[in-house]
Amino acid sequence: MKHLISLTELNKAEISQIVEVAQQMRRIVTANYKRGPQLIGSVVAGVWPKPCLSSTAFSLAASYLSGTPYVYYNMDDVMSCCKMLDNMGANTIVVSCENDNLAKTFATSCTQNVINGGSGQYDPIGVLADLMALSIRCDGLHNLSVLAVGNRDTNKINEYNHCLGLFGGEFVWYLPIEDLATQRKGIVLDDIKSAFSGVDAVVDLGLSAFSEPQRYYGSATGIPQSLMDKGSIDCALLGSRNIVVDNVGIKPYAHSLADLRETCYISVAMAVLYLMHRD
Repeated sequence: MKHLISLTELNKAEISQIVEVAQQMRRIVTANYKRGPQLIGSVVAGVWPKPCLSSTAFSLAASYLSGTPYVYYNMDDVMSCCKMLDNMGANTIVVSCENDNLAKTFATSCTQNVINGGSGQYDPIGVLADLMALSIRCDGLHNLSVLAVGNRDTNKINEYNHCLGLFGGEFVWYLPIEDLATQRKGIVLDDIKSAFSGVDAVVDLGLSAFSEPQRYYGSATGIPQSLMDKGSIDCALLGSRNIVVDNVGIKPYAHSLADLRETCYISVAMAVLYLMHRD
């Protein structure tokens, strides 16, 4: 694997390989001694708009595998910075930019490995982390039914559709009929009770500014327990740690995968870096 720009460019075997290697890398993440030899002598450089989960994960991932991380934030000219890092010999360059074409264009001329750390339409590491968490929780990825709610982190939708389809699963997205601004992708439902019915997992994408939670979640403060109960037994929840319970208010959801997902995120980052270094 030379570059990772979007999961839509990968097949089932390639996605499975990353998740399987990430499972092994997770042993390093959860161990007291966090040092593997896989990236000795390698430099992992990253360019992000600001500190975030992705920048933290790749910095730690490089360190855990004995590589050297370098991080740059809020660069005026992202492409020039990436080209500079390539010219100076960084082995892997992770770039996060709202412009989807930047990482793809840079990868066509870069002599080293390029990873999309998150763009306007794609979030490959984030979606892989979700899939790994679901794989652990659901004993594999085959035939899963996953529902997305919210309208903020919509850059996951295309990759979710692609990946779950490869494993015989189904991905649907609930959007209220009043939302005319959000671009519809894949299967979109506008009946919230039907959307939650029988799903194995729910992904909370969050809400964009000025969106009314009641319309997207069926509650003014988050996803209600009554809707989660319409899913499968112990329906998994990604993107949020809490749900809304009648007469109680907001409380932690017992089947939230938020903590596991953060562990999976760095494990996936490590796996991708290792596979690129090995190849």
